[in-house]
Amino acid sequence: MATGLEPSPTTVPDVPSPRDGVRGREFPRPSRSTLLIAAGGAVLGALLFVVAYRGMPDDSYITLDYARNLAELGHWGLTPFRDANSATSPLNVWLLAAGILVTGRPVVAVGLLLVATTALTAVWAASLAHAVRRRRVVVAGLVVGLVVTSPIFASVVGMEAFLAAALLVGVARYGAERRTVPAGVVTGLAVLTRPDLALPAVVVLAVLFLTPAPRRWGRLVRTLATAVAVALPWHVWSWFALGSFVPDSLVIKMGQSPPEGEAFGDGPLYLYERWPAAALLIGLVVVAGLLALGAAALALARGRGQLADRVVVACGIAGLAHYAAYAALGVAPYTWYYSPSLALLTVCAALGAAGHVAARSGAVTGLVLVVGLSAGVQVAPGVPWTAPIIFGNWTTADQYLAVGRELGAALPPGTSVQATGEIGLLAYACECDIVDGFADQRHIMVQVAALEQEAGPVTRLLLGVNYLHADRTPPRPFEYSLRFEPGSGDGPGWPTSGGPGRGAGRFVLGPAGPQIGWAG
Repeated sequence: MATGLEPSPTTVPDVPSPRDGVRGREFPRPSRSTLLIAAGGAVLGALLFVVAYRGMPDDSYITLDYARNLAELGHWGLTPFRDANSATSPLNVWLLAAGILVTGRPVVAVGLLLVATTALTAVWAASLAHAVRRRRVVVAGLVVGLVVTSPIFASVVGMEAFLAAALLVGVARYGAERRTVPAGVVTGLAVLTRPDLALPAVVVLAVLFLTPAPRRWGRLVRTLATAVAVALPWHVWSWFALGSFVPDSLVIKMGQSPPEGEAFGDGPLYLYERWPAAALLIGLVVVAGLLALGAAALALARGRGQLADRVVVACGIAGLAHYAAYAALGVAPYTWYYSPSLALLTVCAALGAAGHVAARSGAVTGLVLVVGLSAGVQVAPGVPWTAPIIFGNWTTADQYLAVGRELGAALPPGTSVQATGEIGLLAYACECDIVDGFADQRHIMVQVAALEQEAGPVTRLLLGVNYLHADRTPPRPFEYSLRFEPGSGDGPGWPTSGGPGRGAGRFVLGPAGPQIGWAG
């Protein structure tokens, strides 16, 4: 029986949108339904923040350190005392700094940005659904609901994962409409969010602009040129003023050798071994996205594909390409590295569930059930949580902040301390000259010099060009060292109950050890 909700079976004509390339176009006011969709996305983001704000991970506070220093001092660095360029996401830092200027409270700025980002994700997902003739509320609700409740995303509140997801949805939306300037601007912003997002964004655009015939090479080139115009000025300025064209964190992470069985490609098995419930819920979304990708690819192969199928194929291939690239690099399985691929496969799952008339009701219900289960599993231990369900820091945020405050009080003025392993929360709380590779580029350069000696000619050339303007003078020494000693016995220092990564132990302040050249 017809309900009036079924998408039209007619294939969307592959012609330029009337909104594409029309000069002097008037931008209409958002409709009531769009405002309601945005409000729904904002509410979901706000609920996540209320649950997660006490348990933000150490890397989120690295970003907050940068944002606070930028807002309060106009300084680009993890601490006010040394120059650094280890913030992976300049755009995230800028937006958080703006929030700090408005509120004066860094953690509140995280909440404001999260709410704005989930609202934008909802609007862009709804616009994408409209462009491909799918139900706007269903697609927007599934995309935002699955992202907000995902154990991957919920474990990195404060980092750039939500911003990256929103911008990738935006790339798909404007790519589907073949709107060159908006697609290019959003792609450029994605690169400013994380440089590696260039890969999935370009893949999405290439698939949508170049299939089917006639291929729109000119539009693709103009879109990419716009993206370069948006992203390149910052990177050029960073190259000259901050000493590297790309953030130092990319070099730091690529230089780390993960333990056997803990490389990025082994990540799904690693997650399942440590957090089986979370891994299964994440896996359900991935499987739904892959099934949608397979169905869309089959429809296109049979000549019955619609624009929605091309979007699903574009997002699916882009997500797999990002995963494959990281697996080939052999980096450690940091949780947020999986978020771009997961976001794109989530779009595939949502569009696939909203598009199949026969199985639509069951598919949508199944994904809604995943949303509910994911939320339930994570809030069951209590809210606000002190740590997310997927958590690998040495201790909780509350305990790190307490140690940091006491560390700042214990250090004599004008002295520095070597960090041990994780620095974001300690630097945020102590507001002292705490040092590791993330906080001082000169220490990074010690490791870069070692990499250049061991690297092949191509890698050596790339490192040399990237650090052409870096300060290679020897790092300044530090007077103290903060070390972590496992165990729950009595002794000096600041005891912690620990996290799953370390267990109980204590942080002990002592004389400086050998100079470091690498973080952690």
